[in-house]
Amino acid sequence: MQKFIRELTAFYPEYLRAHSDRTNQVLHFIGATLFFTLTALAFIIPDYWLIGPAIFTGYLLPGLGHRFFQHNESFRTSKPVLCVICAFRLYIDTLTFRIRKMMKMAKRTE
Repeated sequence: MQKFIRELTAFYPEYLRAHSDRTNQVLHFIGATLFFTLTALAFIIPDYWLIGPAIFTGYLLPGLGHRFFQHNESFRTSKPVLCVICAFRLYIDTLTFRIRKMMKMAKRTE
């Protein structure tokens, strides 16, 4: 477990650098918010067909951000578990207005 935490801690700055474009960050945040909202709604209502659009928007908007604004590829295929955890952490850092501070720290560790 300690090895995994060290690997996650070392990977997060790299993940942040791959998400440094502001528009890409906004698209990730909107996509994640729609994903969480639609998924929660699917279980509250219950209308489970909402899970499909939740997954679609959760992948589409970040994909557009990487393709057209960040101009890079997602780490999702090479490090899927780390990416999911880092994506959640990026969401929390954005939600709590810590993202600028974290981006500055990531640039210093280059």
